[in-house]
Amino acid sequence: MYRTRKAITCLLVGVIIGLSFFSNCAINKVESIDPFFTLVAKTYWGGNGYDYLNFLRQHLARIGIDVNIVILDWPIFFGELIAFKDFDICYIDYSGSGTDPDFTGFYCENGSLNLSGYDTSMDWDNEINTGINEWYLKQGSLMMPPNSVERVQHYWDWEEYLMDKICPIIPGFISKTYISSWSNLKGYNYSTGIRQSWGKLYFDGSHRGQLNTDELVICDFAWSELNPLFQDYSASEYINDACLDNLIWCDNDRSIWPNLADSYTYLNDTTIQIHIRNGIKWAEDPDGLFSDEELDIEDVYFTLYCLKTISPDSKTWNWIRTLEKNDQYTMTIYIDGDTTIDGNQVYASSLSDLSTAKILPEHYLNQTQLPDGTTPDITHTYWEKFSKNCFGTGPFEISSFLEGIETVLSIREDYWGLDETITSDPALNWEERWGFGAQFDTEGLTQQRIRIVPNNKITLLEYKAGRVDLIDITNLPLEREEMTDNLDFSIQSDITSSFGFFGFNLRESRPQVGDRYPSYFNPAITKGLAVRKSIAYAINREEMNNIIHNGEYYINNWPISAKQQIWCNPDIIKYNFNLTKAREFCNLWMIPGDTFSSKINIALSPLLTLVIVALIILIIPKKQLNNFKIVNIKRKKKCK
Repeated sequence: MYRTRKAITCLLVGVIIGLSFFSNCAINKVESIDPFFTLVAKTYWGGNGYDYLNFLRQHLARIGIDVNIVILDWPIFFGELIAFKDFDICYIDYSGSGTDPDFTGFYCENGSLNLSGYDTSMDWDNEINTGINEWYLKQGSLMMPPNSVERVQHYWDWEEYLMDKICPIIPGFISKTYISSWSNLKGYNYSTGIRQSWGKLYFDGSHRGQLNTDELVICDFAWSELNPLFQDYSASEYINDACLDNLIWCDNDRSIWPNLADSYTYLNDTTIQIHIRNGIKWAEDPDGLFSDEELDIEDVYFTLYCLKTISPDSKTWNWIRTLEKNDQYTMTIYIDGDTTIDGNQVYASSLSDLSTAKILPEHYLNQTQLPDGTTPDITHTYWEKFSKNCFGTGPFEISSFLEGIETVLSIREDYWGLDETITSDPALNWEERWGFGAQFDTEGLTQQRIRIVPNNKITLLEYKAGRVDLIDITNLPLEREEMTDNLDFSIQSDITSSFGFFGFNLRESRPQVGDRYPSYFNPAITKGLAVRKSIAYAINREEMNNIIHNGEYYINNWPISAKQQIWCNPDIIKYNFNLTKAREFCNLWMIPGDTFSSKINIALSPLLTLVIVALIILIIPKKQLNNFKIVNIKRKKKCK
């Protein structure tokens, strides 16, 4: 009998252990922790801020921090950040990061967008007589030339210091855009774009529905204004980008290169000397009145003057104090980055701004002037013609245009990028960056056809039919998934220039995240920094990305956008999810006598309880069990 019971008990224990094992595999163990304190987290309606904060609340519960989430309309939310400052954590998306890493307005004490409330007392250094973070940013904005190796290293050092010693933010997510092309299109790099890929493009055979392997067919909306001084939106910008050329060039990684200018020299911190290449020909004007014109310094002077005086964005160019023509190919730019201060002031974004300048044909547009004798008269008929049929020193010219139907751009035979006597300049690194080598002579494309299509649905149908060679599929996730598994198509992605982040309120009015007192256990770190680091390590951004974005967003690790590639420290401290590290930092912000482990309540599993009871029955011998029964019977009789 006892043997039978023993066998049954063994079987029961085995079943219970098995069930317990599978239960643990299926259910994530969550520790119940009494909260140490509650933080206020705010974001705005729209976007994914609410989803991020919901995950934040779940993740911080594991380290004993409760989160009160508040969602506001954007104007109220922004007012909370700037005026009232009543938050501990916020989530915000920042867009428009440029080519220069100067974030003084964002991370300096008196920055207009200093949302975190950093001040120099947080990291004051008597030797430099300011905060270390403040010093890094102010020095970086003064270093010339702006693209020097020394300046890049300086910003790498700043990023590491900021994220390790201050930790004002936890970098969040960067959205991506996606492009699909037929897989027989070779040499295309979505990150650098069609223009910079053109010298490497060719078709390896033809795809379904393709009529011509010498041209690239894309779709866009109708353009309206082709003069870059007044262009309105991307369709117009695409055309003048193809036809006009830049004084200097900014690659996708934000590195600056010579282009029409073969050199740019800082004579001092506020003076740049520009020298342009000779032998660069202009495309012919629409009426064929100006043939064999070549680029000279008059064109560069005219363009910069127009940008500073008649462009709607003229304030962007206020840093140019004066312009001086030195000879046919040389000019000097005198800089004043802050006209409110006496003397010429440094302007760190000078090269970045110059890289956006598309050089205009002075010989065509400067026919008449206003009474000052210098400012061009933009009412002249040539300005109107140029706005509808632009031309320049770039690789393309408009060969045909059918309103509402299409624009055809053809490669120029006299484009300077095809002249080896010019492109052999080692400073250009031309063939690696642009192509236009021997393969282009035999297999390169000769034109691009830009079809004007009114909506994305028609564009998709035309693409699938093979009448278009590549399309943007960013907003077509189901189609993208289908095309990924189809060998006929090739999918590429690129991150956008915006980036989101969890921002901390570092002000002393916030008793936890802004606590300036040294840790009881490690005086080298403040309690507030320990709180921020514990939160940073407790957040599982990968889980957020997988669940909210299907793993498609880029997880950023820098206090600037990862799009600013050369400025991003490759060895930056990364706050990847690490619950052990999070709890280590938790122990640094606690008071003596309190420990993180004392807050953890571990509940005994019911299955485990059954296993223990069964083991007792199994282990206790039969005789002891019988004795146990007899004792119990006697006790019951006495009770009666």
